[in-house]
Parts: sequence; structure tokens; C-alpha cells
Amino acid sequence: MQWIKLKKKGCGHGLMPNNLSKISGYINLKSINVSVKYLSISALFTGIGLGYFFTLMVMILKHNGYSESMIGLIGASFSFGLMSAGLIVTRILKQIGLYQTMLLSISVQTLLVILMFVFFNPIVISISHFIMGLLGGMNWMTMDTWVNVVSTNKNRGKAIAFYNLSITLGFSIGPLLISLFGTYGSVPIFLAIFLMIIRTPVIISIKKYVESVKLPTKDSKLNFSLLKFAPFIFLAIFVSGIGDSSFGVLFPAYMINLEFSDRYIGILLFVALFFGILSQPFVGALTDTINKRVFIFILLSFHFAWPLILHNFYQINLILFFAVIIWGIAGTSLYTVALAYLGERYNFKEIIAATSVFIIVYEAGEFFGPLISGFMMDIFGNIGFIYSVIVPTVMAFAIGSIRTFYLRKM
Repeated sequence: MQWIKLKKKGCGHGLMPNNLSKISGYINLKSINVSVKYLSISALFTGIGLGYFFTLMVMILKHNGYSESMIGLIGASFSFGLMSAGLIVTRILKQIGLYQTMLLSISVQTLLVILMFVFFNPIVISISHFIMGLLGGMNWMTMDTWVNVVSTNKNRGKAIAFYNLSITLGFSIGPLLISLFGTYGSVPIFLAIFLMIIRTPVIISIKKYVESVKLPTKDSKLNFSLLKFAPFIFLAIFVSGIGDSSFGVLFPAYMINLEFSDRYIGILLFVALFFGILSQPFVGALTDTINKRVFIFILLSFHFAWPLILHNFYQINLILFFAVIIWGIAGTSLYTVALAYLGERYNFKEIIAATSVFIIVYEAGEFFGPLISGFMMDIFGNIGFIYSVIVPTVMAFAIGSIRTFYLRKM
């Protein structure tokens, strides 16, 4: 079977050396809309603040004796907020506009972080996570739509990869700061608050570019019938949400159970996301060059491989790092490729509604991921974390393969 076919005429089939050189030449930023570059600045600082806060919170909860299922429930509260944002994002945008929506979101999130550290109990933390997710989801949906509507089919993969690279870089810096400052004492808490506060002046500084973006207003209501047009995209991103949230929320607990230190876990998370970042320029180039559907299957295979390698070879440092690197590449790239595929399949008028549904489905995966992982770890022990990632990945791959075969027969 010919797995990878280049779209451009005269390029032949497969990834030949001359095609790799073309991809290397393709990796430049000139064709990316300038507003995406400024959006990526905001995404970077958002990633740093949230990446540090969530990693710190999971470790503090674990060290304070909370079970994996409780940690998973708290993590799922944020995802449930993100998922729920799709129900209100269009109305909020119409009422106060894109800039005010983004500014309101980051300001209230900062206040909630302070509230959680002052009143440290599961109820306050869960409710605050939900509200943070609701506000963050509005930002996320508008930012993803922003990238899609100012891009074309010729540069969409590269633009999304650049934007995704920025926020992933931020999320990788967060755990790295954990490895430097640890999780004990007042310094980590004050640092978490500072990293949330600094996002406000950043968004104010790019106000002109935020207000220059004109999002589509027609057919922008939430429409779940859009799922029927490209179901494989939504199936893949649902599984991606499960894998990403399970890793982000329960991986630290999984490694703490194996008696790894907080600082070492922080380094592992940084390395995973850093390699995800390094892969993005090439992933963006490939996304605009090869069959996106095939690319998604390849990344799903990576999601099957990394938990098996992690569980069986965590004692060997080199292989342990290799496992988390695979997750970093697969976790970061699957979102990029699926979002680019979405922009290709839906027209301009449908794109804001399709993007909202896309994120809701992704966040449904992120909502169920920590719940399933935490529950399975309580039942089966540490290996429950591995089961919770592999089982849905295999199901998605099988269903996607059957559907692909069926469509080819039609």
C-alpha cells in the first residue's frame, strides 16, 4: 500500500531526499499572517502560566495524599469547563468582542489561581478549575478559529504549527520551572501567581492585532451535525484529548508512584514537550504536503507505542526519555494535523462553528481522560494509566481503518 502520496504534480511518491530538501526550504515564516505571529506571543505566555500551574497543582495534591481518582476529577473539571465554553463563546464574542473576551478570561483566571492557593480544598479547587476552563475555552476556540480564517490551504498547516509550537513551548517551560524551583514552600506558589498575572500586559500590548482580526459571523452557532461530514477528524481528536489529558494530569502521579522525584518528572515533561516543539515546523510542512488522513493514522500509532515503551522500560533512562519524546511529538502534532484537516474540509462560513465543535470534542476527550485514568489506576494500580491510553487509541485506529476501507469501496 502506498502510505504517503505527495499532492504536487511531478513530485512522485513517498518522501524522497529532494522532497525533504523542499520541506526544509518550506520552513520559513514569511507566508504566515502577521496577526498569527502576535497571537503566538500571547499563546506562549498562556502556555507558560498554565503549564507551570497545572503541573504544580497535581504534584501538591499528590503529596498531600489525594488519590489518583480525586486528582483526575479535579483535572477533568477544567476540561469540562473548556468543553462547556462552546455553548456560550459565540454570544460572548458578539456582546464584548474578541479583545475584551481574551482580557476578561486571563484576568479572572489569575484571581481564581490566587483563590485556590488561599482556600486549598477539593471543592474550591474543582469549581475554580471549571471556571478557569470555561474562560480559557472561549479564548482557545477564538484563537484556533483566528489561525484558520487568516490562513489558506497552502500555508494553513505551517501557520497552525507555528501557533501550536508557541503554546507548546510555553507548556514545556512550565514543567522546566518545576525542575528548577521544586514544589515545596512559598516560592513555587508566588511564581505560579506571577506567571498568570504577566499574561495581562502581554494581551494589552497586542490589542491592535487582536482587534484587526475579523471572525466570521454567519452560520457561527454551535452545530453538532457538522460531525457527520468528517467524523474521523473528530474521532481522532477525541482520542488525542484522552491521551493528552491523561498524560498531563496523571503522568506525574504515575511517576511519583514509581518513586521518581518532582524535579526529574519536571525534566521529563519539559523534554517531551520540547521535542514536540522541535517537530512542529516539519509537521506543519508535511501537513501541507502529504495526505492528512494518513498522517493522522501514523500519529495514532505513536499514541499506541509510547505507553507500552514507558511501562516496560521506565527503569532505563534513555528509553524512558525516548517514550516521553514519542508522546511529545504525537500529542503536539495530532492536534496540528487534525485542525489543519478541519480547515481543509469546511468552508469559511462553517469554520467557526466547526472549530467550536472540534474543541468541544477534544475537550470531551480531555474530560474523560483523567477520570478514566484515575479510576483505572485506583483499580489496577499504575498499569491502569497505560490501559486508559492504549484502549481508546486502538479503538479509534480500528474504526478509522474500517471507515477508510469502506469509503474507498464506494
